[in-house]
Amino acid sequence: MSERRPHELLQTGEGQRVCMLGNLAIVRGALEAGVQFFACYPGTPSSEIGDTFAQFAEDEGIFFEYSINEKIAVEISFAASLTGARSMCAMKHLGLSYAGDPVATMPYVGVEGGMVIVSAGEPSLLTSPNEQDHRHFNRFLYYPIFDPASPQDALRMTKYAFELSESTRLPVILRPTTRICHSSGMVELGTFPEQKNKLAFNKNPTRYVPIPGNARRMRKELTLRYQHAEKLLQSSAFFPRTGSGPKGIIAGGIAYAYAAQVIADLGLEDAVTLQKIGAYPIPESILLDFLASVESVLVVEELTPFIEEWISLTAFRSGRLLPILGKHTGYFPIEFEYTPDLVEDAVRRYLKLGERQQRTVAVPELPARPPVLCPGCSHRASFSLVNRVFGKRTVYSNDIGCYTLGYGEPLNTCDILLCMGSSISQASAISRTTKKRTVAFIGDSTFFHSGLPVLVNALQANDDITVIILDNHVTAMTGFQPSWVTDNETTNNKPLNVTAEDVDRPGRLIIENAVRGLGISDVTTVDPFCEAQALAALKHAKLGKGVNAIVFSSPCVVYERRVSSNRKRPAYVVSDELCNGCTLCVRSLGCPAIMVTDGKYVIDQALCDGCDLCAQICKHGAITAVEVEGACRS
Repeated sequence: MSERRPHELLQTGEGQRVCMLGNLAIVRGALEAGVQFFACYPGTPSSEIGDTFAQFAEDEGIFFEYSINEKIAVEISFAASLTGARSMCAMKHLGLSYAGDPVATMPYVGVEGGMVIVSAGEPSLLTSPNEQDHRHFNRFLYYPIFDPASPQDALRMTKYAFELSESTRLPVILRPTTRICHSSGMVELGTFPEQKNKLAFNKNPTRYVPIPGNARRMRKELTLRYQHAEKLLQSSAFFPRTGSGPKGIIAGGIAYAYAAQVIADLGLEDAVTLQKIGAYPIPESILLDFLASVESVLVVEELTPFIEEWISLTAFRSGRLLPILGKHTGYFPIEFEYTPDLVEDAVRRYLKLGERQQRTVAVPELPARPPVLCPGCSHRASFSLVNRVFGKRTVYSNDIGCYTLGYGEPLNTCDILLCMGSSISQASAISRTTKKRTVAFIGDSTFFHSGLPVLVNALQANDDITVIILDNHVTAMTGFQPSWVTDNETTNNKPLNVTAEDVDRPGRLIIENAVRGLGISDVTTVDPFCEAQALAALKHAKLGKGVNAIVFSSPCVVYERRVSSNRKRPAYVVSDELCNGCTLCVRSLGCPAIMVTDGKYVIDQALCDGCDLCAQICKHGAITAVEVEGACRS
């Protein structure tokens, strides 16, 4: 048997240059810093960071977990840092806000081993319900923050962040955005440490317990440690300045990369002085030197005018009054991520270079392609059955996950959406005020993330709600990370060892047991593809009083295919003779495998997963399974 080759990120090669995804560069930077503890809750665009650690953490002696939610990931990583461990936790921007309670107090207490929080931002809301600019955590909560402009920055900043954290005893935030996380670039590899921090917890309650008397002392110390962070950053390599022209451009994050590229493409190096902002707090001496070298400034940054207001305040306080242009003067929008063309247009306007030559590409008009549930997805079956029983007048409160795709035609099972766990709380309020039973949808991972407390709250108020827990046995939307299981065969530290048997094991009752443990006796678990049982459970729930729950349990069809090489289910076909074109299958399901070709309803054999939901819907028996040798209906 050949020896297993180490993961590519574990390869040595000091000084070697390799092409690397931004998220992987963050992992490499943490490894070069000697990271010892890692926790995360997956969320796009940060998911690959945790998924990569999961592949080798145990072999490398790194404590690892997929936490139940981001608050726990932050708390457990912070506690690990108090034992001296260099710790890291990762999440998307929404998760850092969710973890706001511990995040607000951690700088007061301070760390021992360096601690880095990766908060991946997502301008343009590609997979999120809102934008957030977590750079404000710098002045709001006294966090040093790094703002990478490339995968190389991501690696170097991650590595340095651990050192800065230990020197200041401040936890540090690394803030990559989507274009950094999911773009690849050349990075230069460093070395791995020969030794890592020794781990031990030394009791010191006056240092670690922020009761008011201690917290007031901590608050004064925090000011000094934050000032120390600024001094250390002043001598760092994250504020380079290029060019020597009288026109100043100052930029941070991916916007800096765009600005640098525009200056190079237009040959403006002699006309423009470009100042990079790679971290916060911005050392005042760097801003003062920059302001003294230019006659005006264009600020290039995504989202809020954070740098713009910082440099404007510095200019005012120093008496260096000069034009500072940016979002407040209409050069850039506040919302959404930037593009190189948008930055070039602003630079041209600033330097009075005339308009950019527009390039037009002839593109045929394409049909809209909104996201849809996969063919064979159990959520489609669940939504269809709930609609049949509860009808169109019932208010459906939805949550964050694949099942958000219940929104719109033809499923129409998403009337309100806010954040993780809010489906239950919002269903409670609507039921309480309208005096009508409402339905809340929530997924298995989200249920444990945030659903348990709000379910207790609904029970306490005895609200008339039916909670539909959609258990597809995995955290599907963010990359198939593990969800809770009924036994200890697949532990949280070995998530990638899930087998086909694990996916479809009988008796997955941990969710039902958790619901019962809260005091809700009216709960049942059914397979949404077992129509008779599912309809009976829904009809019973509709007539119930107070809080009741149904767990629809069926494995994610895509993940099921990934872990099972021999699982075959026959695809379905539509009989031309029996189909009368009633469109019920399309109107009820919206399955992408069902389409119209030459005026006839057909099922794409390559897309069809053989879930048989369309066959159950068809009233004319026109949809039947294709007989395939070796196929099974398991």
